[in-house]
Amino acid sequence: MQDTIAAIEQPVNLLDFSRNVDLYELITPKFFLADELLDMREQFARSGYVKLPSFLSKDALAVFRDEMEQLEFFASRKKFEMPGYQTPRKLSVAGGSQIKSYSPVLYTLYHHYALRGCVEQLTGRRIYTCTHPEEYMVANFLHNSGDTHGWHLDDPAYALIIFAESPLEGGGGEVEFISNWQDICRRKQRQPDSNIQDLILWAEENGMVDRHSHNSGDAYLLRADINLHRVCPLKRSGERRSVVNLAFQSTPVADYGRTATLLYGLSDAV
Repeated sequence: MQDTIAAIEQPVNLLDFSRNVDLYELITPKFFLADELLDMREQFARSGYVKLPSFLSKDALAVFRDEMEQLEFFASRKKFEMPGYQTPRKLSVAGGSQIKSYSPVLYTLYHHYALRGCVEQLTGRRIYTCTHPEEYMVANFLHNSGDTHGWHLDDPAYALIIFAESPLEGGGGEVEFISNWQDICRRKQRQPDSNIQDLILWAEENGMVDRHSHNSGDAYLLRADINLHRVCPLKRSGERRSVVNLAFQSTPVADYGRTATLLYGLSDAV
């Protein structure tokens, strides 16, 4: 504990990227005072969510958008209900294998020590590479009215979502989540990934659904394996939400179900 406190007594440079390589232009170095970092850690420990406004600088956002535009050309369109959850998936996606093939810049970002250091600073603990060949890093594109990424849990513990594009206020695309979903399901004697619609309604009626909007260039960190979450449907034609999700495990070994393969597997385009 003393080592942890000592590590945050001084302002912390969460991301110390070289300015000589395009990859390192993607993220503006973040400096947080010790109290600010403690506040974010406490928020994340309490709710499993912390917002990172203006995570990308103006120049970095331009680079990021260029990469995303190129990647979208290879994205697969999906429209189905996820088994178990019975919640909709209506979006275009590119999984980890496509990102590795078509965007070396984004692929290298996943493995960079500085970005991982950022996540570890916010969580206060060590993180591990996601071992699923598709889910470790995915790009999601919502670009039609009604597009949504319905309620679900992730298999990896941590999700860092970075925004290339986001709808204007009132246009949908917000993230909604229910903290400690698995605890709720245990108390209600329910399965966390089956027949959940009535339990979601109960959570809404009891003020347990958090909703957050984000701007282009923002990011957020979510404890995605225990907080049920979704992306609200887009409401207006012509507005878009495009993000990259970088997933990290809380342990060296993790179990994976079929949901990521169904959504991001190349042979399962719908």
